[in-house]
Amino acid sequence: MHPQLPDAPASLFKARAAPGALSLEAVPLPEIGAQDVLVRVHSAAICGTDLHLFKWNAWAARHYQPPFPLGHEFSGEVLEVGSGVTRFTSGDRVVAETHLPCGDCDQCRANRRHTCLNLRLFSRLGRGCFCSHTVVPEQSLRKVPGHLDLRTAAIMEPLGVSVRAVMETDIRAANVLVIGCGPIGLFAIAAARALGAARITAADPVPFRQQLAAELGTDAAFASLDDLVSRTGLRADNFDVAIDASGHPEAIRAGVSLLRPGGGMIIASLPSQEVSLDLSRHIVLREIVVRGVYGRLIDETWLQVESLLAAGRLQLDAILTHSFPLADFEQAFQTAASGQAGKVLFDLS
Repeated sequence: MHPQLPDAPASLFKARAAPGALSLEAVPLPEIGAQDVLVRVHSAAICGTDLHLFKWNAWAARHYQPPFPLGHEFSGEVLEVGSGVTRFTSGDRVVAETHLPCGDCDQCRANRRHTCLNLRLFSRLGRGCFCSHTVVPEQSLRKVPGHLDLRTAAIMEPLGVSVRAVMETDIRAANVLVIGCGPIGLFAIAAARALGAARITAADPVPFRQQLAAELGTDAAFASLDDLVSRTGLRADNFDVAIDASGHPEAIRAGVSLLRPGGGMIIASLPSQEVSLDLSRHIVLREIVVRGVYGRLIDETWLQVESLLAAGRLQLDAILTHSFPLADFEQAFQTAASGQAGKVLFDLS
């Protein structure tokens, strides 16, 4: 094992199938395989998926079985590489794409690696990144561009979801509605502004997040879509594009009803229950296009995010509101779940 490593670094685990139930546990790192890379974690961010697991809702209970380590959004420095690794060397600064396609199935061959039929997720490999060190498949890693600091690099993966959501429809000179101003919605606002939206309206029930949305360049922010309608008189045919980052069925239905005929609804959330829509009214007669976004295009979205960051087009500092040492994990998760935060990170530097 690498001489810089503790024998068993502390790693944050989901310990039991219950709300909360997080614990720091000293766990030996796995052996570094031929295609693996040992990474010293610098920054790691709490994701919406982590919050589902923290709250232990129905979706989490269906897809995960505790105990398991938490965390999949991170940046860091390479300490050691396996014998078969060719793209990285000690000292490289790296960030991870944690959706791992097989490269061989029909979806991968059709350049849809993000919907690979054999897709593996880093969060289910039993490794995690809420720890000082982690072992990562070489396939996951991307080098961090020289202009980018590691704190910002840690959020490139969720930022990619939002950039892709914005780019899934024609945003140029569009009147855009963003529903939900958690991190994905806030990143979407920043991306829509950078990519040429004419006007951006946001809706979120939390005043703190409304203020963050305003700082990012929204033209108006409301507590809800009902609030938007009552205060503006708008009822339909107003928005070209709606991006849902809330996951709430009523908000999605209301957002669709506010689109102009031919408009597009992009679902960048993970609704925890089924969402019903009036297909005759919206999809057929008004030709609304509804589509989902699952992760990033591999590797197209990563290159687009890098270009936008290099050009200084994405202003993200306002979104990165809180940073905690790993020992304060309970406060970090409570803060992320409170709605009184943008993106919450662990500083492991």
